[in-house]
Amino acid sequence: MRKKDDPETAQLQDDKFRRCHIERKEIELSKSTYVAHEISISAHAFEDIVRAIAALSLEQTRFVTFKDVILHALERYPALKEGHSAALETLLPVDGPVRVYVRLNSTDNAAVERLKGELNAATKAHCGVRETLIFCAMLVAEGEFSACKMQMDKVKL
Repeated sequence: MRKKDDPETAQLQDDKFRRCHIERKEIELSKSTYVAHEISISAHAFEDIVRAIAALSLEQTRFVTFKDVILHALERYPALKEGHSAALETLLPVDGPVRVYVRLNSTDNAAVERLKGELNAATKAHCGVRETLIFCAMLVAEGEFSACKMQMDKVKL
């Protein structure tokens, strides 16, 4: 039995019950926080995500996720090219009934925000997180960063 003045425990007592000890433990919160994005997209935008996942999975010879596609694009994203903003505008609007969830850590989310700012500056349309994430998928699906440079429009899913 622990002493009453032990700082590691707290003692509780009820008239009907015997004494019990509750240990105090410090919980260290992770320094990295996460942001969960829920985006509603069109069926066509969902197909772009599927194409990007397929292209990157084939290139890396392992199954990847949508988050992997986003991180792949963000890691290798040098700067906006002239045709990128025009290509994104052809995809718009991307909103629709399909819900997709993606969870990013604070560092990756900051990179998405940076890219979102660049897209807003380069396009005439408003680009939010949803459009930015679809843009990342488009870059990977179209082979912008793909080593295999496969023609994803010829792949039948």
